[in-house]
Amino acid sequence: MKKIDFETAENLAAKMRSEYLRISSSEPVNTETVLRQLNILTVFRPLSDNIFGLSLITPDKKNRFMLVNSKVTPGAQHFTIAHELYHLYFDENPQPHFYNPLFTEPSERSANMFASALLMPKEGVMNVIPAEELKKKEVSINTILRLENLYGISHTTMALRLKELHVISPEYADELKSLSITKEAALRGYDDKLYRKGDGERLVIGDFGSKARKLFEEEKISEGHYLELLNVIGYGKSKDSAGC
Repeated sequence: MKKIDFETAENLAAKMRSEYLRISSSEPVNTETVLRQLNILTVFRPLSDNIFGLSLITPDKKNRFMLVNSKVTPGAQHFTIAHELYHLYFDENPQPHFYNPLFTEPSERSANMFASALLMPKEGVMNVIPAEELKKKEVSINTILRLENLYGISHTTMALRLKELHVISPEYADELKSLSITKEAALRGYDDKLYRKGDGERLVIGDFGSKARKLFEEEKISEGHYLELLNVIGYGKSKDSAGC
């Protein structure tokens, strides 16, 4: 599949917002709420450093699954979820795969463009940036930190998005990426949690537990099989094992 262009990515992100999520063209996306809203079974688990996530969909497109690395930063987790939403809803030939930001295949680049447009909507971003900064194409670090915390996005990803929107120059984007963002955030009173690696928390979102319980109550599976299924999603360890 060839890579989609910038305009197509923007249009698909707008479609996701309006038709699937029912939110405005500028408000922030709460990715955990989205996963619940779309009923995507999602498992957060600590994975190796080079794997950020995975997604797969059944042939009938009725059931979708996502795996997210809970050790990467919250910003990276949000972007991973948005990236996988592209594969689950708009990829012409979705295949199970492991997501690594360094992958450069056309479908991966398309998913990244879509994720950027979904999480950092042009209208919302432009509304936050003061007019004088837009005119100079030098968005201040204060404004950038506000944008990153508003949309839950990593510093590097926001710098790339601003460059993509031609709000800042490529040179200024490189300058921004060289900053110690945790230090800059602390100096301005921001919590640096957005930029710190996750704690490997185990979390499950979806109705897997409810379905397993129904099968057990209908005597379609044994108690041992039921408990085994609960163990798969970390029963007793997850703070959100829906239906368990």
